[in-house]
Amino acid sequence: MDLQTIARRTQLPVRKIRYVLDHRLLPGLRVAGQPDAVGRARHVTDLEGFSIACAAVLLEAGVRKQAVEQLIDGLAAYPVREIAGRRRPVTAIEAAFLSPTAQAEALLGDGTNYRFRVGKTDTGWIQPKTFARLAADYQPRAVIRLDLARLRQAFLSAK
Repeated sequence: MDLQTIARRTQLPVRKIRYVLDHRLLPGLRVAGQPDAVGRARHVTDLEGFSIACAAVLLEAGVRKQAVEQLIDGLAAYPVREIAGRRRPVTAIEAAFLSPTAQAEALLGDGTNYRFRVGKTDTGWIQPKTFARLAADYQPRAVIRLDLARLRQAFLSAK
């Protein structure tokens, strides 16, 4: 899929989609650069497109670039148990994208800590990179919620 398709499916400006790629905000997904495609449309997989859309939505909402990068990296690295029809464990972003009816959301607490809810998996509040659980009584003062299920639905229904 190309960047115009991602923008159309998510109703985001294509400049925001380009920004995500140009500023390499998807380190956990290793979206390959295409230096030989200068002036031509860039193509990514559906999962990469969904991940790009997640980052773009957060940026559009005013979330800092570094926080977006860390959250998307966390979603791309956090292991979730196997889901129906898959033979291997998947990451949180894969589970959110590949489970068409599952509830899925990513929360960013106090601009730094994560909480992922995908289907029956709820990580509780965890630290970035180490995924260490925070104290049971931790309650962030500010929470940004990315509704992955809603974005997935918009992304897939626009096909």
